[in-house]
Amino acid sequence: GLGLKLLDYLNHLGVRDEDVTLVYAPGSHDSPSWKEKIGPELMDRVRTIRHDCFDEKSLTYLGVTSRSTPVWVNTEVVEADFRLGIGEISPNVHGGWCGGGKMILPGVAGWDTIQQNHYMVVNEVNTLGLADGNHMRLDMEEAARMAHLDMKVDVLVDSNPQIVDVYAGDFVKEHRAALDGKAREIWMTDMASADIYVFYPGDGSEQYLTSSFFIRIEAAEIGTKEDGVIIMALSAAGGWAPDNKGKHSTGDTEELFKEGTPEIARAMVRKEVNIRTWSMLYTARRVLERRKVILVCDGIDPEQAKELGFEYCTPSFDDAMARALEMKGDDSTIAVNLVPRPTASTNVAWRKMPWRQG
Repeated sequence: GLGLKLLDYLNHLGVRDEDVTLVYAPGSHDSPSWKEKIGPELMDRVRTIRHDCFDEKSLTYLGVTSRSTPVWVNTEVVEADFRLGIGEISPNVHGGWCGGGKMILPGVAGWDTIQQNHYMVVNEVNTLGLADGNHMRLDMEEAARMAHLDMKVDVLVDSNPQIVDVYAGDFVKEHRAALDGKAREIWMTDMASADIYVFYPGDGSEQYLTSSFFIRIEAAEIGTKEDGVIIMALSAAGGWAPDNKGKHSTGDTEELFKEGTPEIARAMVRKEVNIRTWSMLYTARRVLERRKVILVCDGIDPEQAKELGFEYCTPSFDDAMARALEMKGDDSTIAVNLVPRPTASTNVAWRKMPWRQG
């Protein structure tokens, strides 16, 4: 893999394996298979640790960004003589894109730092696909400068996901070079905003309503005129969310979601809820308030859907399209984003989105 090739090259430059520490950077994500992702060959050669954003004793305080985010970063990273990050580039809501300075925030940042940054979703900007125009990414990049991220190597992947290209250097410059190069071409569709936008979230994401929101519904907002209609089609056979109780669970989130963005923002600023989870639900609820969204599914009844903020709910796609055309007219422009059946469980075609610059 790429890690082994980089390590061999560092050896060629005179850097010994015993002088390298590999820090796995999951942010606040659960990562039970992190050792498998790194692989035994790499772990046998260098000291390897997993960052834990909740372990305050493993963090060093670096100050506050200009956007008022206090920055705690993994001490192993802070005290290193040279910090080289390895990541990937694909669309993401919070940072607009994966890659670049996200290696530090949220990658190896403390939980309080991640929460403060992710609260910034309450800004009215839909950050999906934005970089220089993304206040959250600029905050992440400022934190990365404070942590002295010396160099970044990012692989640009397609939806399979397969490596398309590799970019390296200053973490901002290499990241923007990827976006200006092939990233937008691979991940974005050059299209005018439509009157009606239809999307299906993809296999593996349609069992629960909450699983189908992330990136898909923000992309739908971008692809729809301000007075447009979104049709969201899925089974939602499991209903609103899986009934689990993990630290990032969405299982008990339905009632607050029904209250709308003002109450969600209130709960977030008071830190009464998990901000990572709710930053994603907040942006979904905001789309439901900005656009008329018709839900096509079997697992959510019409009354429940109305309470959740949907304009209309039906088990029939034909009924949904007829309602949308009634609202927008028979001469409406229609955009369709149907994720193809994946050829592998790692397929991320659902991240594709309409074109935007910034």
